[in-house]
Amino acid sequence: MAKAPSYAGGEDQVDELGGRLFNVVVEGGEWKMCGTGEQSQAGSQIAAQQPTATLELLPTDTAAPTQQPTPDFTPTPDTRHMPADWRNWPIVPKLSDWLKDVFSRGQEQGLDAHHFSVAGDCQNIPNAFLGFYDEPDRYYFTDADAYLQETVDWFAGTWGRDGLAVAGGSNFPAIFTPLRADPDLCENDESPLACEIRTYKPSFIIISMEFVYEGRTAENYEQYLREAVDYALSQNVIPILMTKADNVEGGHRINQATVQVAYDYDIPLINWWRAAQSLPGNGLDRERGASSVPQYFYITTEAWSERSYIALKTLDALRTTLEDMSAGG
Repeated sequence: MAKAPSYAGGEDQVDELGGRLFNVVVEGGEWKMCGTGEQSQAGSQIAAQQPTATLELLPTDTAAPTQQPTPDFTPTPDTRHMPADWRNWPIVPKLSDWLKDVFSRGQEQGLDAHHFSVAGDCQNIPNAFLGFYDEPDRYYFTDADAYLQETVDWFAGTWGRDGLAVAGGSNFPAIFTPLRADPDLCENDESPLACEIRTYKPSFIIISMEFVYEGRTAENYEQYLREAVDYALSQNVIPILMTKADNVEGGHRINQATVQVAYDYDIPLINWWRAAQSLPGNGLDRERGASSVPQYFYITTEAWSERSYIALKTLDALRTTLEDMSAGG
């Protein structure tokens, strides 16, 4: 397993791992994770209810066919894990065949195969997620994981980038709200999500919104997530979803909703919850957890590293799959 940096041990520290040094970034004496100030007006938005489909019945005088037509194809068995079995989904996903066409269309329209974006909250800012891969003195790989360096180099400059759809304290309503977009880079009435994809032209986007916003339920979370996935796919960007380590809502309802979306769209899902189970405290920061809002939402600095590592392995798996596709003509 790759030895990503461990940030544990205190604030403003300098630790040594494998002969390499790294720094933990702390501003104003506080960890730069989620903002806990007042939510924006957008934070209280709830996704609109989807219209209910209406079944149109045949007229009573219409005779039903006496014999069903024989299909001229053999259905492909669905061998995937079912959503209810989400705890056993693989940690690192594979790329479904249908997404190869999405990638090809994206390249034809000018998306950059060396770019990925992140739509997320404080758990996904570069200081906590993936950013150290743009700083060679802050990570190292074992011999078994040395192959990952090729993917680190492939996405160089993206790892530590501050994207337009990720910020501490962000949430789903925020990334769909034009008022939260960067006025210097984004067009009028353009949301942060749309602006990020238009300006950076990523081929992949990791979508992970863990911070609790006002009015969040599993149902409206799922509606927002589907909207984000729909938009990414409409731009021929491959969405990558993630489960979360915490269970602040109870019943793991957010993870179940996330997995259901990944299953319905047949898109990659990183099972971070499963990976976190092998970490001390299941990856949750028990010291800060009791006083955080919500409680036990933050993950440990060790978990930051592990979460980044499995995301790197996922991007490596997707990249090499697409590379093999291109080589095969």
